[in-house]
Amino acid sequence: VIANANGFMVYPKEDKYSLLNEMQSTYNMNIYDKYQRDFETYNEQRKESVRSSIILAVIILAISLVEIFLMIRSSFLSRIKEIGVLRAIGVKKFDIYRMFIGEIFAITTIANVPGILLMNYILYNASKISYFKGMFMVNLGTFVLSIIIVYVFNLVVGVLPIFKVLRKRPAQILARHDI
Repeated sequence: VIANANGFMVYPKEDKYSLLNEMQSTYNMNIYDKYQRDFETYNEQRKESVRSSIILAVIILAISLVEIFLMIRSSFLSRIKEIGVLRAIGVKKFDIYRMFIGEIFAITTIANVPGILLMNYILYNASKISYFKGMFMVNLGTFVLSIIIVYVFNLVVGVLPIFKVLRKRPAQILARHDI
């Protein structure tokens, strides 16, 4: 039966690896562990799923950072004369940074924090469903870490246009409109 069969399954009571090796050496057949092959296929599919989720998250994060950059830049450029005058009368760069950092904090708090709260609520409830049980890690640590990451990224990207202009002297800021 073994020599003439195209394929069959064996469920040994004892050590399956010794049986597989014995059958492979005795009958010179292509033998594999179906469970191991299915397990490897499952792991590859999970890796691909995680990889595509990470790529999607990076794209969404990049779009969000570009939007915050453009919002702060437009706010900054609409007040460029005010910034030039403040710098000309001796206001420190740090005070101007503080003014825009407050604006960045306000925008992040109004726009991003409610979204993070909503998504944590949705993911927490979804993780109670047996199918999604191991997919999401929703706890206080991930919630706090996500808020910290959002604030740090928004601060860094939001301060970039301000940093570029504030390197110039007050006269250069007041003279140029296309900064």
